[in-house]
Amino acid sequence: MQSIEQLRLFVCYCFTQALFRVYSTPYKKLNIMKPRYLLAAAALFASMSAHAVPDEDVVQEMARRTRLSSSEIRRNYDACDSGVTLAMKICGGYRLTEQELRLKNVYKKVQAKAKEAGHEASLAKAEKAWLAYRNAACAFEGKMGAGGGTAEGLYALSCREDLTKQRAERLEASIGE
Repeated sequence: MQSIEQLRLFVCYCFTQALFRVYSTPYKKLNIMKPRYLLAAAALFASMSAHAVPDEDVVQEMARRTRLSSSEIRRNYDACDSGVTLAMKICGGYRLTEQELRLKNVYKKVQAKAKEAGHEASLAKAEKAWLAYRNAACAFEGKMGAGGGTAEGLYALSCREDLTKQRAERLEASIGE
C-alpha cells in the first residue's frame, strides 16, 4: 500500500513540475498546445490514482477472519459508497482490519517499551478495558444509528474503525512515533 502512495506522490510531483515548465517556458519554444499537454498530464494522473490496489496483508488477514474469498475482498475493498450492503460491509471490514493490523504493530512496540519500564501488566489491563469499551460503544452506536436492520453492522464497523484508528494514534504518540 505504501508503494502505491509513493507512486501517486511521484506522479503528482511530475505533474507539478510539468505545469511549472509549461507555464514558465515561452509558448513558441514548446511547439505544442498547452491545453492539450495539460489534459494528457491530468488524464495520466487520474488513471494512476484510479488503479489503486488493496494491501495484500489486509486482504489475507480479512480472508482468514471471515468466510470471504480474497478475490471478493479485493473486488469490494473500496466500495464503501456503493450503496450495496454486502459490498459496503466488505469495505468497512477491510478498513477495520487495516486499522487493527496497524494497532497490532503499534501495540507490539508499546508493549516492548512498557516491559522495559515495568508497566506491561498495566498496559495489558488498559488494552483489555479499551477493547471492551470499543465493542460495547460500537454495538450501541450501531443499534442507535440504524435502529436495527442491515445498516446496524455498517454503523458498528465504522465506529470500530474510528476508535481503533484513534487508539493506534494515541499509542503511537505515547512512544513518540
